[in-house]
Amino acid sequence: MISDCGFRIADCGKKIGYAGRLCASALLLVVMLSGCAEKGPILLAVSYQPSGEQASPKKITVGVSPFRDARGVAVSVVGKRTIPSGLKNELVVQGTAAEIATASLKQALVSRGIAVKDAAGWDLTAEGMMARGTALVLGGEIKTLWLESTASPVKTHLQVGVQLKIVAGDPSEKKIIRTIDVSSKLDQDVLYSREKLEQALSEALSSAIDQIFKDEELKKIL
Repeated sequence: MISDCGFRIADCGKKIGYAGRLCASALLLVVMLSGCAEKGPILLAVSYQPSGEQASPKKITVGVSPFRDARGVAVSVVGKRTIPSGLKNELVVQGTAAEIATASLKQALVSRGIAVKDAAGWDLTAEGMMARGTALVLGGEIKTLWLESTASPVKTHLQVGVQLKIVAGDPSEKKIIRTIDVSSKLDQDVLYSREKLEQALSEALSSAIDQIFKDEELKKIL
């Protein structure tokens, strides 16, 4: 009788232990899901990712004029995140999207061994060009710089689009040398994290900027 009672107590203990672990797992899942619902804008750190291309053999200085933002959205907003509940968060950068694009172009030039000099704001016309002491001045316009993050219960779908208009000019002769459009897209499923969003947007922006150095006319100069 005592032995049978002991078995019952042990069995009851096992059931209680299983129920406790089940409750703990459920509680952990609730905490994880609630953690996915962030409040307010989500701040992303976006930067240029060097491609590893060899440095330019030419020793020139390029003036870089701040990019202009023609997207028609708030200057610091670079996307939107939506979760299954319908909650939406804006994706933003510190400063402005134009500053991120300008800094990325500078980093792309420096990584290739090209000296960079800050140039004044430029309206991208020959008449408005001001960059003395440089062999070339680069400016541009952001047409698209946007990340859509859409979450489902098991994954997050990312869609990134970057479109830039790049204008290159000769400041000594006050003439436009080249106007090109570069673009990049990224479409992938990931497990959500803020780092994944930052990586996707940085990758797309870097890919678009790297196309500048593949243009035959600019390659002759750079």
